[in-house]
Amino acid sequence: MPKFEALKPEEVQVGRGRATAEARRAFREAIEGSQAGRIVLDRTDRPSTVKRLLAEASKETGIKVRSSWEDKKQMVLYWKRTGI
Repeated sequence: MPKFEALKPEEVQVGRGRATAEARRAFREAIEGSQAGRIVLDRTDRPSTVKRLLAEASKETGIKVRSSWEDKKQMVLYWKRTGI
């Protein structure tokens, strides 16, 4: 017989939400750990995804962040805190 365990809803992430939360962890740590930074993308990274993850991590931490691309190729994203 399977064993069931009660958990709080905020402790459980299912589906795509769990994978996205794992991806945001590095962004949250960067935002909380410094005032500004640079994100260098790999060939497999999508610029829109990286910018979205940065925005979501900013919202989760409650720290406002601004960002801009280094050039039109969108391989380097600069960001900095704008508020707390």
